Amino acid sequence: MAGFEFRETMSGSYRLDAAPERDLAISFTVGGRVDDMRKFLRDRIAEIQGAIDAEGLASHRAARGTMLMDPILGKQVGYELSFVDDQGRRYRLAGKKSVEFLRLMETMTTLPVELFDEAGARVGHGVLRFDVRSDLVKFLRSFRPLRLF
Repeated sequence: MAGFEFRETMSGSYRLDAAPERDLAISFTVGGRVDDMRKFLRDRIAEIQGAIDAEGLASHRAARGTMLMDPILGKQVGYELSFVDDQGRRYRLAGKKSVEFLRLMETMTTLPVELFDEAGARVGHGVLRFDVRSDLVKFLRSFRPLRLF
């Protein structure tokens, strides 16, 4: 059974736990891909890859991971992205949108995140947002069915 692909951009700010008074810019653009719709309908997981920019940490670095896409039944959309910073250290960004139907626009466009180092220790936290005005049309147009032969 064929799948689909899409592209998404989110941006916002984060704070390193070592310097909690300073807001830093963060953004990512990822392409998502589901090759097997049957599997996706069971686990709701899409593979994602793209690039992340995290001020003071990573400058347009490759990122890859998974996205849990379960806004209706599970009321959540989760992101796990791994990347290597500008000094070669491994990090993981983890976040989850908790979907509330009475506040759908806000909860589907706001992503609280945490940053973890390669040992699994939290090193920062932040909030990213999907910009509906500038990115919604691009996001919707990016959805494409995949034909597997």
